[in-house]
Amino acid sequence: MKVIPPFAVLLALTGCRHISSTNPEYRDIVDAVFASGSTQAKDQYHVTAYADGYLEQSLVAEDDSVHKGQLLFRIADDIQRTQVQNAATNYDYAARNASDKGPQIQQLESQIAQARQKKTTDSLNFQRYQRLLPTHAVAQVDYDNARLAAEASSASLIQLQKALEDLRTNLSLTVENARSQYRIQQENNTYFGLTAQTNGRIENVYKKNGDLIRKGDIIAELGAGLQVARLLIAEEDIDRVRLGQHVLVSLNTDKVHVFKATVTKIYPSFNTNDQAFIAEATFDPLPPNLRDGTQLQANILLSEKKHALVIPTSFLLPGDSVILAADHTRIPVRTGIRTLEWVEILDGLRDNQPIQPINPAHQ
Repeated sequence: MKVIPPFAVLLALTGCRHISSTNPEYRDIVDAVFASGSTQAKDQYHVTAYADGYLEQSLVAEDDSVHKGQLLFRIADDIQRTQVQNAATNYDYAARNASDKGPQIQQLESQIAQARQKKTTDSLNFQRYQRLLPTHAVAQVDYDNARLAAEASSASLIQLQKALEDLRTNLSLTVENARSQYRIQQENNTYFGLTAQTNGRIENVYKKNGDLIRKGDIIAELGAGLQVARLLIAEEDIDRVRLGQHVLVSLNTDKVHVFKATVTKIYPSFNTNDQAFIAEATFDPLPPNLRDGTQLQANILLSEKKHALVIPTSFLLPGDSVILAADHTRIPVRTGIRTLEWVEILDGLRDNQPIQPINPAHQ
């Protein structure tokens, strides 16, 4: 286990002189996991470009407070504005064509009116020939021609009416397609104005006016919620970390004070960018004037024992045994909490039994 100097829970140091032997002693000892890291807003996200262009206007700067829906950045959209105008023009044109005053509809309706009048005339003429045929006042061929003309004019009217119905359907589809394209271009237009998704504060702005922006580029970082400690934990230590464990935090911006926090979130996956597992700890209370990205070191407290029998870690042999100073014999011991400096002895050794340091011959 690594131990942060400001958090050293045992104050005695062995010094640089050679020690021939030592006695086990009673001390308060704490088992902890070391973690480095930094502070960040609890809910933090990147403001990302959805379209290509040039950054035309930055409406915010670092440390500005923003509210949900607020316009933050505007990307130049001359081409997009043209596309929106073209889509609007196409939609208006399609809508006019589909109306009753549309030229194609008016032309067909005029043809239908003429066909209806011709049908009426041909029908009346055929009815007259029907009355005259029994009296032999008209020839059979004239009667047949009148019948064919009436049938043809009736079929022509039906055909024109069907053509008008098909035309209205096609024009309606054209209007719907034009409307959809107009809406799509309007939605695309919103991609050029980037807004805040939550209330929060601008932590970093990575682009300046005039910069070329590509779709997917990160323009800024926005933080929301309280600052938390983002802890980087080694692979060999992550299984010892649990929710609710107390944490002692030392900020690089404040070397005097140690701040308390609690583990409130443990991410399940190994973070390849940081080469560590990630946990979050919530401060209680929040350090004053805490800034996003402040570097820190922390000890996650696993267990604590008052008045524990301990020996210096350097006196413990591999396999958990020690060498008695009286007769240089090696005896096994049962250990508990371990730190870089001290090992708790649970069984096998008393406080009145001096021990000697490790000799390479005993390894």
